[in-house]
Amino acid sequence: MAGSNSVKVKIVNLKVYFSMERKLKDIFQKREKEYVKAVDSVSLNIYGNEVLGVVGETGCGKTTLANAILLMYPITDGKIYFEGKEINNMNGDELKDYYSKVQLIWQNPFSSLNPRMKVKELISRPLIKFKNPNKSEVKDKINDIIKMVGLNNEDLYKYPHEFSGGGKQRIVIARSLISNPNFIIADEPTSSLDVSIQSQILNLLKELKNNFGLTMLFISHNLSVINFISNRVAIMYFGRIVELLPKKELFTKNYHYYTKKLIDAIPKGRRRIKIGSTVEKSHELNYKGCIYYFRCENAGEKCLNEIPDLVKLTKDHYVACHYPII
Repeated sequence: MAGSNSVKVKIVNLKVYFSMERKLKDIFQKREKEYVKAVDSVSLNIYGNEVLGVVGETGCGKTTLANAILLMYPITDGKIYFEGKEINNMNGDELKDYYSKVQLIWQNPFSSLNPRMKVKELISRPLIKFKNPNKSEVKDKINDIIKMVGLNNEDLYKYPHEFSGGGKQRIVIARSLISNPNFIIADEPTSSLDVSIQSQILNLLKELKNNFGLTMLFISHNLSVINFISNRVAIMYFGRIVELLPKKELFTKNYHYYTKKLIDAIPKGRRRIKIGSTVEKSHELNYKGCIYYFRCENAGEKCLNEIPDLVKLTKDHYVACHYPII
């Protein structure tokens, strides 16, 4: 996959830091300002017509990464390129064109739809904003897109509260696709849905991805979901990518200790393995070595003092670990 298509999105050494609130005594004692490193030195290529899955525990920086790509958070350092153009300093018509090609499927369909607007208006807004079509074109496009996502003409005149969770998510998907984007960010699009509905939405996304030739960044904390829909998988921990590998190797050829812990934590009957103990925030914020040092069973002195680079071990398989499990 990595060599079969051109690079759609290129992320180079991306950092998104948030400053922590300083207490008065910290100011008087002249302590240095501390930062939460939500995304820390992430470099990724997302290739055309692929689904890159990003998985990790809650709080690891998955959504912050997505929001940075959408320019919803200020970028502390690094660069993001879309179709070869740097997006960091885009404005005006360039930014409008960018947002017409890049759309987000929100995690929570219940809060992402205006309850005072009918479905027809909700779906048509991106089309009108980015494409400026006439009324006939809007009507035709809406009719086409609702059929693709499994809605009907009667649904256009309803309000969001009249739909189930799955129905709301179909509206969100229709709204995301109507402006003909070629890159979709799906931020845990099934996490708030019943299990029976999740499979329907996942199958729909997979079908639409193939029909539209979409490139997708799919965020989840569910390894089974990631394994179903992705071509490649990025394992994220505390703002860093610790392993990047083909989907087919996720459960069979993983080399990072954290990846193995994630897989071991998948419930097996009534037995569930804990990922590990929580680490004090001060350690996570201030030490200079591997981000996984305090939870790793095989960590050495090098791990404490030196951050491991994401290096290639085998074809399309990269690991950030001084002592990977090979």
